[in-house]
Amino acid sequence: MRKGRGQAARRRGIHCQRGNQGMIVPMKKLTLAALLEHREAILQALQSICAVQLISIGEGEQSSAAAEGRVQRLQSAEELLKPYAGKAGFGPKPEATRQELEEDIQPALEICAELEGLQRRIAQNGSDTEKRRLQLGSLLPWADMTDPLEKVHSTASIKVMTGTVPAEGVKALMETGALVQLYGGDKERAALVICPNEEYAGIAPSIRATGFQEKGFGDIRGTASENIQRLRTEIEALEAERAQLEARLAAFAPKREEIRRALDGAAIDRDREQSKEALAHTNTAFLLTGWVREDMTEKVRREIEKITDVYYLGFEDPSEGDAVPTVLKNSRLITPYEAVTNLYSLPAYGTIDGTPLMAPFYFIFFGMMLSDSVYGAVLALGAWAFLKYLKPTGMMKNLAGVLMQGGISTIFMGLLFGTCAGVGWPVIFRGTALENTFPLIDSSTNPMGMLMVCAAFGIIHMFYAVLIATWNCLKHKDYMGALIDNMCWIFIVSGLIMQAAPMAGLSRSVAEFGKWLAIVSAVLVFLFAGRSKKNIAGRLISGAGKLYDVTSWLGDVLSYARIFALGLSTGVIGMVLNTLCWDMLFASFKGNPALMLVGFIIVTVLSVALHVFMMLISTLGCFVHTARLQYVEFFGKFYEAGGKAFKPLRYETKYVNVK
Repeated sequence: MRKGRGQAARRRGIHCQRGNQGMIVPMKKLTLAALLEHREAILQALQSICAVQLISIGEGEQSSAAAEGRVQRLQSAEELLKPYAGKAGFGPKPEATRQELEEDIQPALEICAELEGLQRRIAQNGSDTEKRRLQLGSLLPWADMTDPLEKVHSTASIKVMTGTVPAEGVKALMETGALVQLYGGDKERAALVICPNEEYAGIAPSIRATGFQEKGFGDIRGTASENIQRLRTEIEALEAERAQLEARLAAFAPKREEIRRALDGAAIDRDREQSKEALAHTNTAFLLTGWVREDMTEKVRREIEKITDVYYLGFEDPSEGDAVPTVLKNSRLITPYEAVTNLYSLPAYGTIDGTPLMAPFYFIFFGMMLSDSVYGAVLALGAWAFLKYLKPTGMMKNLAGVLMQGGISTIFMGLLFGTCAGVGWPVIFRGTALENTFPLIDSSTNPMGMLMVCAAFGIIHMFYAVLIATWNCLKHKDYMGALIDNMCWIFIVSGLIMQAAPMAGLSRSVAEFGKWLAIVSAVLVFLFAGRSKKNIAGRLISGAGKLYDVTSWLGDVLSYARIFALGLSTGVIGMVLNTLCWDMLFASFKGNPALMLVGFIIVTVLSVALHVFMMLISTLGCFVHTARLQYVEFFGKFYEAGGKAFKPLRYETKYVNVK
């Protein structure tokens, strides 16, 4: 390599098309070669700008085991201190630089060593305590035996056995012919069995048949009571020692935050070390390939040039068959809805990003489903406070953004179609000029009108999806697909809708036109939907099957009735809660001012709690069902799923935000 190669390679890549808002970001395949001595600095730079997803091009060096070991030690220490640390409060993550986090690693590992020592001692203490408890349990039944245990053994002429016998076997044991002395025990009795050696062979089967199990005392010396007292004393000492060890462990609780910072720093190191395994290298140089956003290529070049001017850097367009990752780029207003798209599937690279296309409908449908202005205001303010004060990132930030916008939509949709904390707008505006203005359509008194509105929104929603699919076909010069597979369905459904024109007071000629529009479109679908088939019979059969899809269109339109159902349930349940709390429960407190004051406080708290619970349940339902309309009725008509998320080398931290 020589100086200037990076500059020449850069010129080959700058003529690629730039990305715009509301699209899948164009990607470039990066190839970088540089001296091995600069590898660490270059990887640190790439990790800091979060721009390159590495592609494995060889065995690389297995250098991450030690880094992974540090992460595991710190994780174990953090888990060990969890029971002794207070609950984490709400608030944004603290901030630190990468250098600060990595400087915390070694001191934290020293703390880990102390904690590991304490953990080993606590484990040994537990083992010793359990061992003595078992010994104590085995000796307690023999407490009344006064003979030293080491003297209880067989002689040349006498067979002496100690053990236990089940309570139901005691009588049989006494009848075996051996001398039996019973001691303590409940379900099992401690038993001393003595017989002459010459008789043992004859009575041994009878003894075993009673369930007697021989258990000796091993090398224990002294009487049973003396050993019981000794074991109790030792157990007390071990328990006191454990308490001291636990206290020493608890004293490390304030160090948990230091360990967490170091854990994030160690994770950053680990990720960078693992990235080396994707590289190819010789004794003097290394080669790196990966995916980079087109709009980040110049930034990557500048970062490399800060480190060295001896490098090769090239950018090229993806080749056919490359597994190109997908990155979505949308305006600030639309970006939160990427969470909804990601929950379904990222779009395949090179296809259409459905996020900006479905966002307006998601906004409208969410508000229509929740349809209570107070719920919307509380939801919007809560999501705004969550974003402002807790400063979430990633998916959580986007979900909060969706809920905030959904709350704003609900404020207006509640005014148009719903209620206000379960109270109808005519009640709120009673005696004013707006009394008969809001809501525009009351789903509780005019359900058919609301159903028609929902169906109209659904048809617009699905037609929009078909138009997107049509545009995509035209873009790829698939004109038959645009007409037969897409536009004909708009014509068929529109023609069927036009049959209701006379009922709406329109001319019958509109219905007649719609009839022929639907018939001609259906004939085209019948004749050409199976155009990929080689024989005419196959084409016609395929076309006939395709025409049956008109029933799925009907089912899709009916799916939008869920908007009406959820909106109606929110309002009705809210009204029921108000009736139960204020018209029934509060009425029971009437009698004197003091009692009414107590009742007012109780009912207010109960009413607020019930409405908050109702809001949370309704919000969950609205989020899920609104997403379902996008996934099935909208995305199902044009969306190409299967995209792979862009996973660049980056700072993956859990407890600290890296500045």
